[in-house]
Amino acid sequence: MELLEHKTNIGLIRNKNEDCVLSLSHIKNKTIKLLLVADGMGGKDDGDIASNYVVSSIAKWFQNKDIKTLNDTQKTISLLNRYIKLLNTKLINTYGINHLGTTLSLALINKHETIILNSGDSRVYKYQEKCLYQITEDDSEVWDYYKTGAVEKDNLRYFSNSNLITSCLGLHPNLCKITTQIISNNYEILLLLTDGVTDILKDKKIAQIIKKSSYQLILENLIKEAVYIDQKLTVPQKLKHKFLANFIIPMHGKDNASGAIYIKNV
Repeated sequence: MELLEHKTNIGLIRNKNEDCVLSLSHIKNKTIKLLLVADGMGGKDDGDIASNYVVSSIAKWFQNKDIKTLNDTQKTISLLNRYIKLLNTKLINTYGINHLGTTLSLALINKHETIILNSGDSRVYKYQEKCLYQITEDDSEVWDYYKTGAVEKDNLRYFSNSNLITSCLGLHPNLCKITTQIISNNYEILLLLTDGVTDILKDKKIAQIIKKSSYQLILENLIKEAVYIDQKLTVPQKLKHKFLANFIIPMHGKDNASGAIYIKNV
């Protein structure tokens, strides 16, 4: 028996949920699955329009594709990239440049492997043999700090520019950069999360919640923890000594928090 679900929470401060999440099986073959998370840009007007449009459009695209095509990984990647870029163009043509935008993290599970597409700083994780692995990279201004070894990944959350992303859909033609990865289907859990969760919960905490929760409550517990529980985060002194920068402490429930999850065996 499998578990496939998605959840979202508006948080404690915002009056609008600009996240959009979805998880579904193909109407003609339940073994083919699609998970989507999109975080509409809160700093721009109508971020919820962008996220909902992208998610609903890709879901329709998925259901209209035949199984043979979806099981052809390379063909599916090519078609998906082309379609996502088309959605980006349509949003810009409809609403103009620099008006609205959204991140997108996508996982398409076919017979042979799992296709991961990403634009922005929502994340895709896999959980395998009791270990959590982040598959995607954050398209953000601070990610290079981590890639160069200057900052531990969990400390990126404290930089005031950590929410400035370098790739998204709907905002500008030059910002539509899509990263594609292919992974084998040998994981136990596939998890997609918006930064309303990952800005608050460190990877170690996410892994702990996965281990301690029943399968049916993993996603619910992750979102509840991010929204309602003070993680008592503090800016490390070594970070202050190393960088002349503005630092922040992420506040639980400040942002919308959402995710989608696929668990193979419940």
